[in-house]
Amino acid sequence: MTYVDRDISDQDLLKVVWEWISLLSAKRYDDFFDALGYSMGGDSASADWIESDLKRYRSDFYPGVTEFFVTDWETAEGGYPNPVERVVWYRPNETRLAAAVSLSLPLNGRWSDATADFILIETGSAEGLLLKLEEICIPVRDEDA
Repeated sequence: MTYVDRDISDQDLLKVVWEWISLLSAKRYDDFFDALGYSMGGDSASADWIESDLKRYRSDFYPGVTEFFVTDWETAEGGYPNPVERVVWYRPNETRLAAAVSLSLPLNGRWSDATADFILIETGSAEGLLLKLEEICIPVRDEDA
C-alpha cells in the first residue's frame, strides 16, 4: 500500500504519481500493481489488467501502430496536443474519496489521449491518504461504439 501526506501539495502529489508512472515505463507492472492496485479490476484485478488495457489502445495519434507501451514522461513529444495533468480535491464523505489525479500517458514516446486515473482514499490511517490506481482510461473510438 502507498500513502501520501494529507497536506501534500498538488505539485508534490503530481511528482509522486509521475514516479509511479515511471515504473510502468520500466515495465515493472507487478511492482506497480502490488503498491497501487487497480480499483476497476475488483477482486480479480492483477498486473495483467494494466498490460491488457494498453494492448487495446488505438488512436489516430498513432496511425498503423498496434503495440503500445508506456515510455518516459519526461521525454514524450508530440501526439495528443493537450496532455492532461489534473488534481481534484474532495471533502471525504461516506465514499472516503479525498482526491483524484488524472495524467495523460506517454505511449511509444508520444503523448496519448489515454489517462492513468488515480484516487486518494481517507482510511483514517496515521500514514496519510491511500493512493490507488483507479483505472487506465482508454477513450472510446467511433468504431468501438
